[in-house]
Amino acid sequence: MQILGLCFSNSAIGVNAQHDGALVILSYLTAVVASFTALDMVERLRTAAASARRFWHLGAALVLGGGVWSMHFIAMLAYRTPFMAQYDPGLTIISGVIAVAGVAAGLQVLAKQATPMRIFGGGALVGLGVCVMHYMGMSAMRTPGEIYYRPLWFAASILIALAASTAALWLAVTLRTAGQRAVAAMVMAVAICGMHFSAMAGTVIVVAPGLAQVDGGTPLVSGSLLSATIFACMALILGIALMCAYLDRRLEARSLAEAEHLRALNEDLEASVQSRTIDLTTALAALDEQRRRAESANRAKSDFLANMSHELRTPLNAVIGFAEVLRMRRGDDALSARQDEAVGQIHTAGRHLLALIEEVLDFAKIESGKVSISIEAIDPQEVAQGLYGSFKLAADRAGVSLDIVASDEEIAVRADHLRLKQVLSNLISNAIKYNRPNGSVRVEVSAVADRVMLSVTDTGLGIPAHRMNDLFEPFDRLGREGLGVEGAGLGLALTRRLVEAMGGELRVESREDVGSRFIVDLPAEAPDLVELRPAPAVARAPAGPEPGPQAKVLYIEDNASNIRLMRHIAEALGTLDLHVAEHPVEGLSLAARLRPDVILLDINLPGMDGFQVKARLEANPLTRQIPVIAISANVLAETMSRGQSSGFRGYLTKPISIEALVLAIHEAIEPPSALDGKITA
Repeated sequence: MQILGLCFSNSAIGVNAQHDGALVILSYLTAVVASFTALDMVERLRTAAASARRFWHLGAALVLGGGVWSMHFIAMLAYRTPFMAQYDPGLTIISGVIAVAGVAAGLQVLAKQATPMRIFGGGALVGLGVCVMHYMGMSAMRTPGEIYYRPLWFAASILIALAASTAALWLAVTLRTAGQRAVAAMVMAVAICGMHFSAMAGTVIVVAPGLAQVDGGTPLVSGSLLSATIFACMALILGIALMCAYLDRRLEARSLAEAEHLRALNEDLEASVQSRTIDLTTALAALDEQRRRAESANRAKSDFLANMSHELRTPLNAVIGFAEVLRMRRGDDALSARQDEAVGQIHTAGRHLLALIEEVLDFAKIESGKVSISIEAIDPQEVAQGLYGSFKLAADRAGVSLDIVASDEEIAVRADHLRLKQVLSNLISNAIKYNRPNGSVRVEVSAVADRVMLSVTDTGLGIPAHRMNDLFEPFDRLGREGLGVEGAGLGLALTRRLVEAMGGELRVESREDVGSRFIVDLPAEAPDLVELRPAPAVARAPAGPEPGPQAKVLYIEDNASNIRLMRHIAEALGTLDLHVAEHPVEGLSLAARLRPDVILLDINLPGMDGFQVKARLEANPLTRQIPVIAISANVLAETMSRGQSSGFRGYLTKPISIEALVLAIHEAIEPPSALDGKITA
């Protein structure tokens, strides 16, 4: 029977054949070396980068397929018959190509995923490739006879090839160490040799003289020459493959060593980063703790200053208030000239002390960043002109001429109106105080590009060059303490910070014994954005307030000194029907019973503060419409802002100005039109 060019027979009788033991062992060793090298290359294939996988794929196919092919022909050289076999070179080469292609196809199936089905499919491709290689190699053999195959042995060789190939691929994807691969290579070599020698056991060569020349004189290669050539080529391929595997191992080992080194470095870096992070966290925690302490200290300072301001303003209320009451006396009770001078000194000293308190509070607000600044378009010439009347009398008393130089062009700056007025007041006041008899103070306003310069020039003592760096230090009076000039050394420090808070700069030019020039540099603004303001009040001689209105007044206050002062003020005015409540509950009851024209309410009361009392008054229909004027020694911005938003008709601060008190009462009980011509600010 003949199938695909192969003759099968169970009855054919062939020549006797034997195998050379040494060459059989050599063929087995060839299979072992090829299997080991191929398994190693398959391992490289599975772990290599994508760019290198093609190289290892083709290399493993060439080594394993070529190894099986070489083993076949070495084993054929070991096959001893009574005649010499030769081989067709073309079919021999094709059989080798088929072996390599079969192995390559099987490995390709496993390229993406090594599932059981893929292993079986890849093993089938490799096994078929090996079988086709074997029987095509047998077809390439030329002998003086005909080759027959026993069907059972033929089937056994096919099954052994498939099983061996499947086992080889399974081992290729499961083994990791070199020892495991060596054992697997020996097992695989046994399977490959088993397939070959099973096939040879079923091979029968029947002598038929004259068949050796049937191929028409095609040049043939002797078995020994072919086997030697194949063995040499295979040895070269295996040597190259082993060298590549060795080099790859070395490179891998070096990579692993570098990776280990990098890992160690990374661990050191992570440890360093962790240590640094701990240090930074500790430092941040320390900074946060310092910040909390600073904020706590700042709050404590603010609370202290607020309490001190309150505690100092309360006695100053009596000092300044009683001094004003004494100066209001007329007729037989009028003070003598000497008494009036003494009371005037008391009043001046009290006002000076009050100014110092306000200066310290302003400086504390700026230092804590709580100063309130409202930037708008301001006419600086209007501010300067408005200060002329305030300082003219002081300049005349000091024998100093005061000039406000007006500019013909309209000028505007971006600033806070109140703070700009405070800045110029401090500079003009210092220029007068530290001047010399018959000296001068000159205030000028000029525009330079997009800036506005407000300069205050004096002909005073000047500032020594070596003290210029200390000029803006708080509480440093540059050695002028002995001149008898009032002050605490806060004016210039406060002025500079106010200018900077408005986005400007304060510069100074000075020569000792010649004079000084202070320049306030502020950003310019469009003049048409300036809002019109009421004309400044004209300063009047301290002749006392306008007569008070006829009004029933309830004063809710717990401080005995303040109560006595208010009684004296009411008596001096002669028009107020004053009633006093020393406790908030008493005040609420008295307000509902008396229904006064106006209530004067202290903010700092025991048990219930002024804001709570105001809310109670508004909740009672009997007292809801009574105007309430707040009186407090608390001058913090938030408290005053709360007072303005709580519905008070006025918010007066201690020390109480009798003139401001009279005006506030007039405004609270009379319509605005009724005040025209009566009260002058």
